[in-house]
Formats: sequence, structure tokens, C-alpha cells
Amino acid sequence: MWGWKAVERRIEPSVSLEQAKTTMKEEGFADHITNLEHVIFKRAGRRLPLKGERAYLEVALAKAEAGLFLQARYDMFMLFDTGDLEKLADELVEKLKAPA
Repeated sequence: MWGWKAVERRIEPSVSLEQAKTTMKEEGFADHITNLEHVIFKRAGRRLPLKGERAYLEVALAKAEAGLFLQARYDMFMLFDTGDLEKLADELVEKLKAPA
């Protein structure tokens, strides 16, 4: 497997996939692959990061029954995980939740 284990989250209720695309772009991610039901985003990073938050990242968002499904992973080989990927996923979930 390239990178480290993926982090997965369900976002219920969530914003629409179109609104999520705008939010992800504001967070520094660019569309890599776009489909009607899912989008894969990538964010550039450093080649030898000491922290996971500075690594190359890939985030996939897909429509689910009652919201969105998010999967985040490093887009490079990582020797160890510092918990940064979990933190990033949690931050993205908060930004992609539907307003109450």
C-alpha cells in the first residue's frame, strides 16, 4: 500500500457534494478525479515531511445514503503516523457538516 492506512468518516448530515468541492478547494485541495457520485482531491506537500500535515494528501468524497463518505490518506510513503491524518479528517468533517 502506498502511504499509510486510510482514515474514513461518515458525515451525516452533510453539505452537498458541490458545496463540499468548494470547501475542499478553500482548504488547499485540487480536484484530481471528478464523477457524479464522488470526487478525489489531492493536496501538495513536502517530500520529506516531519509532520503528516505537511505530506502529500489525497481525500476522496462520495455520496452516501444520508450524507457524504470521506476517506483521507497520505499520497506518499510514510514511515510512521503521528495522528495528523486523523486530526485532518476530523477537521474536514466539521467543515463539511450541514449547518444545524
